[in-house]
Amino acid sequence: MEESRARGQGFRIPPPLLYLFPLLSGYIIQHFVPIHLVSGAASARTLRLVGWAEIAIALALMAWSFSTFRRLQTPVLPGRPARLLVQEGPYSLTRNPIYLGLALIYVGIVFVTNALWPLVFLPEALALTFLFAIRLEEQYLAQEFGDAFREYRSRVRRWI
Repeated sequence: MEESRARGQGFRIPPPLLYLFPLLSGYIIQHFVPIHLVSGAASARTLRLVGWAEIAIALALMAWSFSTFRRLQTPVLPGRPARLLVQEGPYSLTRNPIYLGLALIYVGIVFVTNALWPLVFLPEALALTFLFAIRLEEQYLAQEFGDAFREYRSRVRRWI
């Protein structure tokens, strides 16, 4: 087994933490400077329902992603070497359904809590995910799967 396949993508920070740190930063500011996305009980209730729906959709997308990996018998954890290039299931729609799911959960949490400041930090979470997860993952997949990954990358969008 060659060196790159043995070590996997080389992630140093677990991807969920890339969303958690900005989310928590936003809630710290929200605690001291509370600004809501919407005002009024009816609007807040509607926003809360939308947030719960987003969380449910995100969890379903992530479960579909995990079950696709399991069915194809390739590791889900980013630090483990890929056995094959997964291109089916949710991976036929987006190259990063798990990261998309994490972003949807983030927004869902923000909507459920009706808090502005965590939403301000969402771009930071997305940038961190790109820099410390997606970029490394795509470099690894290009090295491991060459033309097959380049063709897949040209056919399927990164997010949606």
